Amino acid sequence: MQLLNESILPVNGTTITLADKMLMMDTLSFPLSMTGAQSIVERFPVKLTRSCLLIVENGMVRLNVNFRDSLVTAGSCAFIGQEAIVEAVEVEGDARVILIMFSHNHLPAMSSIFQDALRVFTCKLQVEHMTMLKQVYYMMRTILQDSAFAPNRDESAAGCLNLMASIIGQGNGSQRAVKASRADEIVSRFLKCVQENYREHRELGFYADQLGLSLKYMSHVIYEKTGRHPSKWIKDYVILEAKTMLRSGRYSIQQIAEELHFPNQSFFGKYFKETVGVSPKKWK
Repeated sequence: MQLLNESILPVNGTTITLADKMLMMDTLSFPLSMTGAQSIVERFPVKLTRSCLLIVENGMVRLNVNFRDSLVTAGSCAFIGQEAIVEAVEVEGDARVILIMFSHNHLPAMSSIFQDALRVFTCKLQVEHMTMLKQVYYMMRTILQDSAFAPNRDESAAGCLNLMASIIGQGNGSQRAVKASRADEIVSRFLKCVQENYREHRELGFYADQLGLSLKYMSHVIYEKTGRHPSKWIKDYVILEAKTMLRSGRYSIQQIAEELHFPNQSFFGKYFKETVGVSPKKWK
């Protein structure tokens, strides 16, 4: 949460936190200009430590999340799952946005709408739904700031999130009704497995075993559905994790090599340079 608060979010006086459980901010009164957006983009890539609900009232936000481009236009909202890697952000127009980040214990209602937290789910909102979401957002701000709510602040804030999920769900019924194919389920399981294990396991056989599939079949499905070989997915997660740690300034190259379970710093440096084109030291 400290990384999100101090390194990514613009400082405009609207950021509020609830311990390490929730963070919320907006640019409704201070539209995010291109200059302000650029100052944020320079701090990416990052790995989200909380799930994220982004509501865009005006302007447009383009994201690259888990190596996929997503566009959140005016009058829309997007949900990004915890552990997602956000590599790039572009803002067009004076963006008026609401950003709420929350831990999984506040997630149940959101999960009922957004089944696959490895992807970015976007939803177009009706005008009245946008108005309602803003009203609930301002109510949440009051709850987090008013001492009268202190005894049951967690429950009240979670209740507001559940209400937001219900409002968003009104315009998302058709998406919820779509049943994933077996190939989609394999991709989802594979990416989830990669997210959970890429620091320690880079061998394809490990993931095939975890999914109960042959290596050949798993590779075929992943490539056919995503256009990328499974080894590419694993490598990109490793590299973007390394970039995130390098950009933070909190880790030495040796520490990053250890965190990502490379045999030594030299091996990590070679792996990084083969992918990025420069050494970790030069990239940093």
